[in-house]
Amino acid sequence: MNLSLKTIISTLVLSLTFYSFTNSASTTKRGIDFYNGTYQEALEKAKKEKKLVFIYLYANWCGVCKSLKKKTLRNENVGNFYNKEYISLALNGEKGEGAEIAKSIGLQSYPTLLYLDGGNGRILNRISGFKSPIEFINLGKIFTQE
Repeated sequence: MNLSLKTIISTLVLSLTFYSFTNSASTTKRGIDFYNGTYQEALEKAKKEKKLVFIYLYANWCGVCKSLKKKTLRNENVGNFYNKEYISLALNGEKGEGAEIAKSIGLQSYPTLLYLDGGNGRILNRISGFKSPIEFINLGKIFTQE
């Protein structure tokens, strides 16, 4: 009886420890918190919050896009900076609103990174390709006070 009680208690403690660890890890925000609204809503939100707008245009088949997302956009330092200074949108450049924006700017390659004035949507900068976290943060700082 004691052996099975010890086993039950050990299993319970391990389960609670694992649950606590996975639960806290899943609620910890890492990387850029992309806005879940439309382009126009993002502009309005940025204007209201006195922020800039960052748009990440990607394609599902793009290997460089996947690498940028995994190594840079999910980076904690990148997220800390961009979440503070920008309203960020991730848009598939081949579908819906993303395709409209891609066409309007004459998109030539993926990924394309757009930095916009939050007040009027004017393009401040347009960059293509992979950027390391530090390069990415430095690109974002060009238009901020930080």
